[in-house]
Amino acid sequence: MADQAGRQRLIAQVLSHQDAMRALTDAELQDQTRRFRQRIAEGETADQLLPEAFAAIREAALRVLGKFPYENQLLAGIVMHQGDIAAMKTGEGKSLTATLPLYLNALSGQGAMLVTVNGYLARRDAEEFEPLFAFMGLTLAVGVPEVPTEDFTAAQKKEIYAADIVYSTSDKVGFDYLLENLVGTSEEKYLRPFHYVLIDEADAVLLDLAQMPLVISGSPRVQSNLYPLADEFAATLREDLDYEYDESDGVVALTDAGIAAAHRFFHVDNLYDPELFSLNRHVHLALRARTAFQPLRDYMVVGGQLILLSAVTGRLLEGNKLQGGLHQAIEGRERLEISTENRAMASVTYQNLFLMFDRMGGMTGTAKGAEKELRETYGTEVVEIPTYRPVIRYDEPDIVVATRAEKDRLVLEYLDEVRATGRPILVTTASVQSSVTLSEHLLDRGIEHNLLNALSEAKEAQMVQEAGRVGAITIATLIAGRGTDIKLDPEAKALGGLVIIGTEKMPNQRVDGQVRGRAGRQGDPGGSRFYASMEDELFVKFGSVRQHRIHHRPRSPRTMRRLLDRAQRASEDSAAGARTLSKDFDVAMARQRELVYAQRDRIITAEPLGQDDLRLLIDRVLTEAGSAGAWADRWAVRRYIFDNLSYHLPDRIDELDTSRPDRVHALLTEVAEQAIREKVEFLADTELYTRFEHIIFLKAIDVAWIEQVDFLEQLKTVVQDRNMAQHKVEYEYRREAYFAFEEMKRRIDRDIVRLLCLSRIERGADGGLVIQFA
Repeated sequence: MADQAGRQRLIAQVLSHQDAMRALTDAELQDQTRRFRQRIAEGETADQLLPEAFAAIREAALRVLGKFPYENQLLAGIVMHQGDIAAMKTGEGKSLTATLPLYLNALSGQGAMLVTVNGYLARRDAEEFEPLFAFMGLTLAVGVPEVPTEDFTAAQKKEIYAADIVYSTSDKVGFDYLLENLVGTSEEKYLRPFHYVLIDEADAVLLDLAQMPLVISGSPRVQSNLYPLADEFAATLREDLDYEYDESDGVVALTDAGIAAAHRFFHVDNLYDPELFSLNRHVHLALRARTAFQPLRDYMVVGGQLILLSAVTGRLLEGNKLQGGLHQAIEGRERLEISTENRAMASVTYQNLFLMFDRMGGMTGTAKGAEKELRETYGTEVVEIPTYRPVIRYDEPDIVVATRAEKDRLVLEYLDEVRATGRPILVTTASVQSSVTLSEHLLDRGIEHNLLNALSEAKEAQMVQEAGRVGAITIATLIAGRGTDIKLDPEAKALGGLVIIGTEKMPNQRVDGQVRGRAGRQGDPGGSRFYASMEDELFVKFGSVRQHRIHHRPRSPRTMRRLLDRAQRASEDSAAGARTLSKDFDVAMARQRELVYAQRDRIITAEPLGQDDLRLLIDRVLTEAGSAGAWADRWAVRRYIFDNLSYHLPDRIDELDTSRPDRVHALLTEVAEQAIREKVEFLADTELYTRFEHIIFLKAIDVAWIEQVDFLEQLKTVVQDRNMAQHKVEYEYRREAYFAFEEMKRRIDRDIVRLLCLSRIERGADGGLVIQFA
C-alpha cells in the first residue's frame, strides 16, 4: 500500500506536466503514446511513467471529450493503478477516472481490461471513451455481445482480447477463461496472459457476486423422473415437525417424523440405504427448493422457463442455472417442464480469476465495512476519495416497527407527504415481489410511477436517469440502475432534491450506502429514510428474536433498531462466511485446474511421445491393472485385451502362463505397442500422427476432468450437509478432492492407452480422416 504523502507527491508531479502537455499540438500530444512505449521498451516502468502519462491522457480527455479530470480523480486513478480500490461517491466521475490507469497500463502492449457488472454499462462506457483512446493511438474493444444469448467466435475473441483496452463484464471474462481451456488446438486459443484489470463496482463483483463460482455446464446426465414426485412429498411436510430449516445458512434436514413420512410415502424401509441414494438426494433437493427459494425473490417464470434473479441487483440472470439438480427441483415445484441436468465441465471463483492478473485495481461508490475482507482475500486496500463538492444529503434515522403491515402504512404516508412537495422520489425494495406489491398499492391509489424490475438494462438506465424530474416516482429493486447518475432538473434541485425511501434494510451496510448514494450526487441536495419491520426477510433470517415472540411484548424504537442492526451484522457475517467457504473449496480445485490446463497447453504445442515415454506410460497402466487383479486367468487376459488394447488376440494367447505376471505383462506390452505401430504406419505422416496423438490425449484429459469438476461440484453439497454433524467441511472437501484427483490421473493414463490402441482411423466420404473413438 502506497502512503498518502507519496500519492500527493505523484499528483503534484502530474500537475507539473500540465502546462507542457497543454502547449503541445494534437499531433505532438498523440505522439506521446509512441514515446511512452519506447521508454517502456528501454526499461522504464509504468510507475515511473505515471506523472507524464496521466498528464497526457488528461489533456487528451479535455480536447476529445471536453472533460478534464480534477485532482481527486487523479488521486483515485493513482490508487487504482497501484492495485487498490478507490471508494468514490456516486456522481464523482468514476468512468472518466478509469481512463487514467487504463491508458497507463495499456502502454506496455500487454493489455488492460475494465470489467463491470453488466453488459450495458460496458458497452456504454466503451462507446463514450473509444474516441479518447483512439486519439491517443490505442485500440479499444468490447468483450460483451449485443445479444446476451449469443457469443463471439474464437477468431472474434482473439481480435477483441488483442486490443490494447477491453471493456467487458466480470462473468464474461471468467467464462471466456474457462472456455478457452476446453479448446483442442492452439489456433482456437484467444486470451493473452492476464496483465491489468480495473474492476468497476468492485465491492459488488469481488464480494456480492463472489459467493457462487462461475460454472460451465456441458454433457447431460441421465434425466430423472423423481423431481415432480419428490416435490409432491415435500409439499406434505410441516416445518419444525417433519423437517427443520436453518434460514441463516440454508440447511434443511428431515426430522425423525419426516423420515417416517418418507418411508410411508415412497414405500421404502430405509431412505438412507445406499441403494436409495438418488431418492434421498431428490427429497433433499425438493425440500431446499421449497424452503430456500421463493418466486419473485430468487426466480421468475417467464414464458414457461425458470429464470433466476440476482440477489444483488434483482436482475434476470438469463442463461444461468443452479447446479446439483436444484434448478430442476424448483422446476418440479413450479410444475414446469424439467430441463436437462448437465454436468459441470469447468469452474472458477471470482477470487481466483482476478488473482491471476499481474495487477488488479478497483473503484466503487461504497466499500465501507468490507475493508478487512478485501484486504485478506485480494491483498487490496480501500482508499476513500474526497468528494469534489461536500455531500449535503440528509440521511434520516431508520424507522423500525414490529409488523410489515404497519411499515407499509408508514411508507405510503411518507410517500404522500413527500409527493405533495413535488420532490422526486426513488423507492427501493429488496425483491421483485416487494416492488410489484408496492406498485399495486400505488396503482390502487391512482398514483403514477415507474416500476423498475431490471428486465431491460438499457431501459433501466434511462428510467433511472429520468428519476430526478419534479414529481417523478420510481420504484426499483435494490441498486437497479447502478452506474447511471440520477440528474436533478433545476426545479427539483430547488425543492430539495431526490428523496430515497428504503422499504427494507438491505443485506449489508454497503448496499444501504449504495441505495442512499442515489441521492446527493456532486453536492446536490437530497434525503434518505429507511423503513423496516421485524417481519422483514432480513430479520426473519438473521434476527435474534423468534417470529412467534415478536408480539409478546412491546419494544421501544431504539431497541428495535438495535435488534435490526444486529440482524444486519449477522447477515454480513453469513455472506462473508459463504465467500470464505467458496474460496476454501476452490483452493483444491484451483491447483488441480492449473495442473490440468497447463498439461493441455503442453499437449497442444508438444511433439508426440517418444518410444521410451510411450513404453513408460504403457508399463504404468499395465502394472496398475495387474495389481488390481485384472488377469487372474486366461479368459480375463482375453477380456482385458479386447476392452483396452486390441480387437485381435495374439497367437501366443493359448500358451500363456497366467501364473507368471511378468510374462502376461510382457505379452500385453507387445500387443499395445503393435496396435500403436499400426496407427503410425496407416497415417504414414509424422504431422498427422502427432495431431492424432494430441486429440487422443486431450480426449482422455477432458473426459476425466469433466467428471472431476462435476464430482467436486456435487461434493460441495455433500460436505455442507456433513456440517450439520460438526465435520470440518473444508478438510472433508480437500481430502476427498485429493483422492479423486489421484484417481483421475490414473484414469487419464488408462484412457490414453485404450484410445491410442483401440480408436479406429478411417477415410471419410470426402477423403478426410475420421477418428472412431473406442
